[in-house]
Amino acid sequence: KNPAFWEAARYLIDYQGITKDLLKGQYFVHQSFLPVGLPGALKDNPFSFDPAKAKAILAKAGITNASLTLDVENKPPFITIAQALQASFAEGGVKVELLPAAGSQVYSRVRARQHQAAIRLWIPDYFDAHSNASAFAYNDGKTSTVAGLNGWQIPQLNQQTLAAVAEADPAKRSALYTAMQQELQRS
Repeated sequence: KNPAFWEAARYLIDYQGITKDLLKGQYFVHQSFLPVGLPGALKDNPFSFDPAKAKAILAKAGITNASLTLDVENKPPFITIAQALQASFAEGGVKVELLPAAGSQVYSRVRARQHQAAIRLWIPDYFDAHSNASAFAYNDGKTSTVAGLNGWQIPQLNQQTLAAVAEADPAKRSALYTAMQQELQRS
């Protein structure tokens, strides 16, 4: 529940190590919810592996003995990524307990909101920014969006999501989606 924990977590992921060493360049680092190629997609990656910075954020917030559980599919590359996260979070003083299971079990736990964190695969339903914005930035408390399943409550993003899908001007619409991604990177 403490936002400082999740801020610190952003600096406890060895993005480059996972991408280059573990996944051998099959993937690339992308730290926003719109995939490259969709209008408004952010291409900046503001976070990097910095355990010292994460420790300072946690200390400033008075967070000690931090830990979390991570639901993960028990097959590559998911379990391998989870093990890398477990190791990198440990460097920042955060214990990660892995909860490996079949994919159906991971998705069931997430849908039932019985998870603290989970590694999941995401593919947009259709080639439009709203497909991802409605999943990651919208939580009306009624639908099973990613935001809703994770309890993310950012009311201004609900309003921005609805405004963006209704915006007819492509440049204005793209700017709205960019702003939503920046807010989710921040909070």
